[in-house]
Amino acid sequence: MHTTKNISTRTMSLDIIRGVALFGMLIVHAAGFSRANNFSIHSLDYYLSIFNTLFLDYKFVSIFSFLFGVGSHLFFSRAQQRGLRSYRLFSRRLITLLPIGIISILIVPQATPILIMYGLLGFILLPFFKRKPSTILRTAGIIATCNMILMIGTMVFTNLLTISTGTAALITGSMHYIYYILLIVSMFLLGLYVGKIDLFQQLSQQMSKIKRIHKISFLLSLPFALGGVWTGYINPEISENIFFLGISDLAAYPFVIFYLTSMLILYHKNYFSFIYKPLSYVGRISLTGYVAHLLLLKLLVLCLGWTQGFTLVQSLVLVLMVFTILILFSFVWLQKFQQGPLEKVWRLFTYGKYTPR
Repeated sequence: MHTTKNISTRTMSLDIIRGVALFGMLIVHAAGFSRANNFSIHSLDYYLSIFNTLFLDYKFVSIFSFLFGVGSHLFFSRAQQRGLRSYRLFSRRLITLLPIGIISILIVPQATPILIMYGLLGFILLPFFKRKPSTILRTAGIIATCNMILMIGTMVFTNLLTISTGTAALITGSMHYIYYILLIVSMFLLGLYVGKIDLFQQLSQQMSKIKRIHKISFLLSLPFALGGVWTGYINPEISENIFFLGISDLAAYPFVIFYLTSMLILYHKNYFSFIYKPLSYVGRISLTGYVAHLLLLKLLVLCLGWTQGFTLVQSLVLVLMVFTILILFSFVWLQKFQQGPLEKVWRLFTYGKYTPR
């Protein structure tokens, strides 16, 4: 019974975090769909843009990437326990993810091709599955450190060099994309590390360590939050504010750790338990939910006649509508099935036949 309880706790906590991550990504994508970028300084949309950029952009996709790393470990270890060809199956799992990602981009071309990136970058995990947790954590730390140094260097040198605005935008845009890729890879490895040490399976035993990390991540996050707000205040043109955008990107690492540990602590203390179930339903079908939320955003924008653009305040209305639909759909679907429809397809093509979980 003890093992069953641990597995249940692990699964529920992971599903809740997946649901939260999907909700955060939904806010970011809805804001992107709005095309709102010429709003008045100090308007409500202006403050929402600062909040989204500083506290949401890159943060929730990083949590999603972290969960991908955890899920990859669970998949690989289960395949090994069943005596299956784990490396081959994991490779097929990644390859199968690519057409799903391509379909999502065909539906919504303006969305970041995150599933395609996962399908390609996921191969980086192959040599790490049988490495010691300490080696994986050290590698993730090295990548994260180099990534942050790279972004800081870009901020400083772009500001010092006498170049045109267009050239500066090209340089910073390229470096942001590189930063994004390295951020995903480092979060993959961090998730793999957490999966290997069975943190979610031993949540109660690890809670003192989680609380300590939570305090440290909060202290590390505070300067980024204050610095981001300050740089946004002194230069309100945030779309061209290199330091604001750089600080927002750099904040991803401490913020993600703070968000994750906060969710684990709240879950352990059973705070906000009334929203656990709805979030866990969406989290259980997170792949379906990811593709579905893009499709729903596009359909609702068409139905509401907002194709020429809308405000960030209106984007929050879209968020509530889409997430409510996802909750209702996931609840009804999971009453009859154990997996979401795309999860079933992904599993079918991974194994070449339908297999129970």
